[in-house]
Amino acid sequence: MTNFYPIIQLADNAPELPEQQGTKTKYWLHIDNRLYLFKIGRPNTGENWAEKVACELCALLGLPHAHYELAVWMQQKGILSETIVPPDGRLVMGNELLSEVISAYPKQERYKVQDHTLGRIAALLNSRDILLPMSWQPPSNAIKNAIDVFLGYLLLDAWIANQDRHHENWGLIHHNEIYLSPTYDHAASMGQNENDTKRKELLTTKDKGRHISRYIEKARSAIYLNKSTQKPMLTLDVFQELANIRPQAAKLWLQQLGDISSEQCQNVFNKIPPSEISETAIEFAMTLLELNKKRILEVKL
Repeated sequence: MTNFYPIIQLADNAPELPEQQGTKTKYWLHIDNRLYLFKIGRPNTGENWAEKVACELCALLGLPHAHYELAVWMQQKGILSETIVPPDGRLVMGNELLSEVISAYPKQERYKVQDHTLGRIAALLNSRDILLPMSWQPPSNAIKNAIDVFLGYLLLDAWIANQDRHHENWGLIHHNEIYLSPTYDHAASMGQNENDTKRKELLTTKDKGRHISRYIEKARSAIYLNKSTQKPMLTLDVFQELANIRPQAAKLWLQQLGDISSEQCQNVFNKIPPSEISETAIEFAMTLLELNKKRILEVKL
């Protein structure tokens, strides 16, 4: 008998406060004197299951991450996450951080921000003043600083084909001292926005140009190599670029990924209630993870 992840039924009268950040409908809810973010998945997508699966994959990798649970509020299906910011703390996102050091940085824009470059992110996060995420123990002493942890976030993005690491999807937590934020917001991953007809075609087509093995190679981050490049970097290339600079940390994250079995990943999907994900979506996502894992583990340092 499979033990499914729970779908938490929230009280309709939970005190609420709308959240303006991002493009999805979100609300802050006060539950048992604790603050939670409830995000409603967009119709005809798998954003809810993708966020939950990515959360569990973060745990397998040993990454500091926001925790997500499937939930229903006001008859709307979504994802529930307790705030990653402690009381009296503040999350300062990448756009605000970069605008403090780069004049005319377009912090109000969210997508196609060519100023959002890997070099600028790395330079900012390489500061000794930035501590590792709060209450997180690194899996090895190969992790020296915030940029080494962020490299793990980039490996995650390459593995799950997360194309949404824009400048509001990473940041620092200010709480007496300054800490790297845990990774969060991974719903734009694992082909969750494709329908089952397209998934089946990509899995079974004889056309090599349309096969899933080609599809996964097209996943792009929201991070640019430099401000003159027209397209953001491919997710695997972002990881490779920073791995070349931080090889010891890269080896650690590659080992963490290599130690995860396909059975462990399958078990995560088996726990998603069947009402939330189709068998075809599971097959597609599992194939995507296996193919991307192989590509990542072939990275040369």
